Amino acid sequence: MSIRKAGARKAAVAACLLAASSLVLAGCSGDTKDKEAKASEAPAAEATESAAEAPAGDAIEYWHRLPDAAGVDAVVAEWNAANPDAQVKATKFEGSAADSYTKIGQAVKAGNAPCLAQAGYERLGDLYVQGSLEDVSAAAAQFEGNYGAAGWSSAKVGDMTVGIPQDIGVLVYFYNKAAFKELGIEVPKTWDEFKAAAKTAADKGKYIGVFQPDEQMMLFSGVAASAGAKWFSTEGDAWKVTINDEATQKTAALWQELVDQKLVATFDRWGEEWAGKLTDGTIAGYVGASWEAATWAFEGQTDWAVAPIPVFDAAKPATGMDGGSAVAVIKGCSNVEKAVAFADFLNTNIPAMQVQGLLPAAKGELTTPADLKPIFGDQDVYKTLSEIAATQNADFPFSPSFPAVGAKLGEVAGKIKTGEAKFADMITESQAVGVQALKDAGLKVAE
Repeated sequence: MSIRKAGARKAAVAACLLAASSLVLAGCSGDTKDKEAKASEAPAAEATESAAEAPAGDAIEYWHRLPDAAGVDAVVAEWNAANPDAQVKATKFEGSAADSYTKIGQAVKAGNAPCLAQAGYERLGDLYVQGSLEDVSAAAAQFEGNYGAAGWSSAKVGDMTVGIPQDIGVLVYFYNKAAFKELGIEVPKTWDEFKAAAKTAADKGKYIGVFQPDEQMMLFSGVAASAGAKWFSTEGDAWKVTINDEATQKTAALWQELVDQKLVATFDRWGEEWAGKLTDGTIAGYVGASWEAATWAFEGQTDWAVAPIPVFDAAKPATGMDGGSAVAVIKGCSNVEKAVAFADFLNTNIPAMQVQGLLPAAKGELTTPADLKPIFGDQDVYKTLSEIAATQNADFPFSPSFPAVGAKLGEVAGKIKTGEAKFADMITESQAVGVQALKDAGLKVAE
């Protein structure tokens, strides 16, 4: 399987750094509303056992959504050969991320949940409030040094570690080198430079940026984070929601200007037009997730490169997260220590993670896969991605209400596309939803 095809999935997305465990513990008995996809009402897809079957007995079951099941099976087989007393059974979940979270919750209630499951960082707080995750801080502590700070903190809810980080997704800037040369523009380092270059490109029917309505949950939040935003924090035993902070308003004003002046194109990232617009040259650059480098997005292309995203202040390079997940430890796991050890064993296998199309959260040397080199020329893409990841704003925690906030971001973004709303509306409405969803979950909110 090619790495691009292996990576063709939307990564579950960004960091989870809550400030105090009491804030989520208070809501564990309540029902958290999943407004992102109403997953509790959706039928759960079935999980299918992969080839790496563990012997009969009290196996450590691991549910994942990774594209290359055979790659996971190989790591599981290696673990099982060395750990006869802690056999692992890998199960590939054939369904959406939202369906998998529903399935996890149902299994916990039924008493037949796996020990481990893949979960997006942005959903960990929500899953913990629902009572689906274990606090594995003690068992996991010995493995912290294997991971970068941002990745490790992403697998925490408050001061509790609830899993082992698997991969990270950060915002980067993709651009077509040949198109930029033809247009006579340089890769923009600041948003002011971006606006000037975008005007040059737009005047010639090309776009070096794209407003992507269906990606605003992570894209808008990630760009805001790169500007220094912090949407959730705590005051004593209460959550504080500040989606309307100065950095976010500045980000909204920027994108409103870009859209109003038609300096960027508007296409849904997962719509039918996207691939064609890359191929025909309409899209010559855009802000996207690091994991897109390993997807089908650039199939057949040969002139692309990766750079840091533009920022407001050139002296302060930064990026935000767009994707990533942890191997979370599920409530009721009967062998927590060995389950955590296996999660670390899997996630620190750098080659195995890269085959999945991931930017690993674990420390280690990354090698740009051979089938990506023709697309990105001589650029060592994974080295560049690692350098960009090091600038991530790690102080951008997600609250348990973030799924509801993400749904609202997407809803209002759709209206911006049709001219029925402004970016300022996206901030106002998301702020209100972020507060209300926490209250609905039985959590305290600082007004």
